Amino acid sequence: MRAEDPHMVDYAKRLLGEEGYRQAFAPIEQASGLPNAAYWSADWLALEQERIFRRSWVFAAAEAEVPEPGDILPVEVGGAPLIVLRDRTGVTRAFHNVCRHRGTRLVAEACRKPVITCPYHAWCYGLDGKLKVRPHFHGPDRGERFRDGAGPALDLVPVRAETWNGCVFVDLSGIAAPLEDWLRPMLERTASFDFSRIRWIAKKSYTIKANWKLVLENYMEGYHVFAAHPRLIAHAPMSVRWSGEWRDHVFYNDYIAPEVTPGRGDQLPHYPNLTGEDLRRGLWFACFPNFAAEAYADQFVVLSVNPRAPDETVEDLHFFVVGEEAARSPDFAVARQDLLDMWHDLNLEDVALLEGLQAGRRSPAFRGSRMSPAWEVPAHQLARKVLSAVVAEAPV
Repeated sequence: MRAEDPHMVDYAKRLLGEEGYRQAFAPIEQASGLPNAAYWSADWLALEQERIFRRSWVFAAAEAEVPEPGDILPVEVGGAPLIVLRDRTGVTRAFHNVCRHRGTRLVAEACRKPVITCPYHAWCYGLDGKLKVRPHFHGPDRGERFRDGAGPALDLVPVRAETWNGCVFVDLSGIAAPLEDWLRPMLERTASFDFSRIRWIAKKSYTIKANWKLVLENYMEGYHVFAAHPRLIAHAPMSVRWSGEWRDHVFYNDYIAPEVTPGRGDQLPHYPNLTGEDLRRGLWFACFPNFAAEAYADQFVVLSVNPRAPDETVEDLHFFVVGEEAARSPDFAVARQDLLDMWHDLNLEDVALLEGLQAGRRSPAFRGSRMSPAWEVPAHQLARKVLSAVVAEAPV
């Protein structure tokens, strides 16, 4: 267990209230979840950005979004502007998206360029982050050009970045556990699925007027499925579902559907060597704080949550299928589109619910309720993980 920073504990209690803070650590039979301020306070979100998103591995992008040397993608992690790019040698890198001169944002939208040029004073950086040119820096026509490594200590600030099967993760702290260790609790539970076979096909983004924790809680819990998702409940009724569980920082859940259905295992090539119940298994997991994914016999769908404001979250869905043929062959074009449409429709069913949840968190009449011991233990534990991470002395 991580040691607590007593100053952060006091500050958290001031923001959330003594009772609100205590409730998160009460047994589920007595708990009411995080208090409303945890969902609409800008000060609280600033703490989460600094002490959770900037101190852990966070999913940032798919490698397929920067497929060629010179491809540059601006992203935001923990409220900080970053760029993910592919350099001249084909290596995926990440840097802080700010010029070392006056702090101007360097890249506003996805692009392909041989160098990175600041729009303010045209300082120029290589794809390796090295400062190349400072035009007119010493007066008219008295600029400077630098060989690699020969310039002043004003190169772009790098961000620790690693990839896993087409997924790019960043660690702003630079000291989180190795990515393979961070992913291990998830991989041990999903060993039947050979994720090295997954291939990216598309991305869909949604701006949801709700707090990021509500989005993640909703993704985790199956209690609402019977009321909100008719197609999903037809695929896997409540009788085959359970609450799921956390192991360390990884939430895991699964079910065995009675049979495969359109969009979930019946149209696209499967992972190799799947047998028996795994052919009908749906599994999903969330690696705290923002990387979640769902897998069926023929797909791998990443869901990432990125807070932009206390009441606004950008949710990205990245769609992977199994093998090159599934990803590229015209024979599977209709099946790929069916997959995207199915997920889009499912996601829209949740958006309205999430925005209603957020609106309710503004009501003085709502001060929490009782959570279901059968279904909402993982959501209760998520609240604890958020508070524990915020008040911890150091990252995991």
